[in-house]
Amino acid sequence: MIIPSSRLLCGAALALTTLFSTVDAADCSTGPFAHVWKIGDSKAGENTDNVEFCSSLWDVGIPVTGLDVWYDEGEGINALQIQYANGDRHGIFGVPGSSPQHQSIDWEYSKTFIDSFSLWGNGGGKKLGNIRMVLTDGREFDVGNRHDTRSKKTEFPIDVGAGVMLGFGGWGANDIKQGYALFLRSQIDHITMTDPVFDESPENLNAQQKGIELQIVDSYDHANDLNATINWSFETTASVHTSTSTTTSVTKTFGTSVSVNWEASILAFSVGGGVELSYGYSQTNEKVETKETEVSRTITYEAPIKPGKHVWCQATAKSGKADLGYTATINLWLKDGTSWSWKEHGVYSQQAWGDTSSQCQEKPFSNARRSVEWHA
Repeated sequence: MIIPSSRLLCGAALALTTLFSTVDAADCSTGPFAHVWKIGDSKAGENTDNVEFCSSLWDVGIPVTGLDVWYDEGEGINALQIQYANGDRHGIFGVPGSSPQHQSIDWEYSKTFIDSFSLWGNGGGKKLGNIRMVLTDGREFDVGNRHDTRSKKTEFPIDVGAGVMLGFGGWGANDIKQGYALFLRSQIDHITMTDPVFDESPENLNAQQKGIELQIVDSYDHANDLNATINWSFETTASVHTSTSTTTSVTKTFGTSVSVNWEASILAFSVGGGVELSYGYSQTNEKVETKETEVSRTITYEAPIKPGKHVWCQATAKSGKADLGYTATINLWLKDGTSWSWKEHGVYSQQAWGDTSSQCQEKPFSNARRSVEWHA
């Protein structure tokens, strides 16, 4: 489906007159598209120099975010290039060098949608004449030839569906003989992520203790200045930071309002007894988003202190921080009940803490986080 610019027809005449990439045009007939209206010359087979083209990344959820068009106001559209949300550019289709004029437009796909889109022939039915697009942010893109008085031009309003452009197709040689735009036919209802396969197993991660360290949460010490043994106890709370985030382009595929949920067993930290922290699979139905939480941990110190003695206490907990690569199935559901899926690689990042555990001794800790001295 991706159309690399290196795949060029090798015919001698065509090599001199076109920059078209070859690809099966059926790629543009199987997607979740609104009604497709092909404008221009419908007799591609009569001229062997003409090449069909189709540019779309619909199957991996990537929309169009920009167009470059080369045109002649007296004739129509000579060449075009399509820009995608992942930065790819497909084309150039046609020959821009023969065009005295060029215009481009781009938009932010998570905020701006296509309000209307129209195509014209060039009056003789032999070429794509004009492209006009109006965006929801009020901008208008109107290029080509639809004002020529030689013959009446007919506007063909295209069904823009959900306002998301998914590609562009047609055929031609040194210009665009025929063109058609592809739009997502229905609003997106929700997106789910399922069946993740992580790059590393929990067994290997636990064997390496990858990202897991023993951390000092808090430290205190106490001196007994009395002539009798005392039982010193102290309780306080400490806050520790936990977070999870998922790196995936699908969260911005067709707008920031789209709900994306994990529906899978994902590899995550689990807390055992004491300060234990390990990797394991956990079923979740949570939204794919960054979550940060401050968790309170209760710290208790208790120790007998003889006259004139001094004790030092500290609380420890296992902390874990890991970036775990995965490949998951992305399932995109439209409001008309249809759906499609694709595979995507991402990173699931976590920061977690185990429970605290306290220890007291009659000498200072060499790695104490801090020391607050108390006297009785």
